[in-house]
Amino acid sequence: MPPRLSLVVVNWNTRELLLTLLRRLPLDDAPWPAEILVVDNDSQDGSVAAVAAEFPAVTTLPQSKNGGFAFGVNRGLERATGEWILLFNTDADADWASLARFVEAAAADAETCNGAIYGPGITDELGAPQVSTWQRHLPRHYLPQALFLDRLFRRGTAPRAENDRPTAADVDCVSGCVFLIRRAVLTDVDGFDERFFMYFEEADFCERVRQAGYRVRWLPETTFVHVGGLSAEGAAVRTFLAFRESCLLYHAAWHGRLATEWVRLCLLLSATIRLVIWVGLALVGRGRRAGLYARAVGMLLRPGLVGRLCREPRATRLARVTDD
Repeated sequence: MPPRLSLVVVNWNTRELLLTLLRRLPLDDAPWPAEILVVDNDSQDGSVAAVAAEFPAVTTLPQSKNGGFAFGVNRGLERATGEWILLFNTDADADWASLARFVEAAAADAETCNGAIYGPGITDELGAPQVSTWQRHLPRHYLPQALFLDRLFRRGTAPRAENDRPTAADVDCVSGCVFLIRRAVLTDVDGFDERFFMYFEEADFCERVRQAGYRVRWLPETTFVHVGGLSAEGAAVRTFLAFRESCLLYHAAWHGRLATEWVRLCLLLSATIRLVIWVGLALVGRGRRAGLYARAVGMLLRPGLVGRLCREPRATRLARVTDD
């Protein structure tokens, strides 16, 4: 019998967070057969050796490069054999009791709702709710965001869903930090698009899942704690730019070149406005992000950027998914 759950953890230089997570999830305590797969994206902090030494039952999948989150997820999906596959960040917290509640609630829901992707409620370490579901990203969202109007008028100005539903509900996308996949969907929907280095990969995957006739579901009855952003702290510039390039890539994939050019212009306006603000703050000794926005302006002005993204074929390279 295959495992009930395959837990896939993509790691990049978060050794201590990874070890803390694994210590809370001894495989001998799992409520049903389970496997844990750690995909390491070429960490330089000894993560692979530490996991192999302390957790010999955990499958480690070291990679020779940091190909990004989608790349790492696909390497885990290739090896996962569980009926359910849970993508879990190293900066999130769980135990087997909470995982069992989540998986069994999803399994019961899937019997009646044809759900294929499930997300839980998410809070920070102090218990404050985090955004855990999103509406579909649309080109019309970006001008209000550039002009700060999304902070005054939330409805229709930002691709976020309200996380105040008391029961399970259909959503467009759930957060990738705790992302449960019914394995059967992988026979109809290929893996994550590896062109996305970081960000928007879960939005793209959920879009393809819904296009294939499955449903993306939110289960607020189960909640997990997520600190957030810790693996990106050491690469602030790269992740800052990756968010904007992934945004353009997403719209190139789903909305065409004209809409993507509009999104680029909105992102450029947003970065320029914020650059001016942060330069002003820097003059009084309080601005620390001017350099990031200057880099964003330079990236968004790059000639042929949108054309390249529109021409690139999908780079999903899921080598093996079977139902054995």
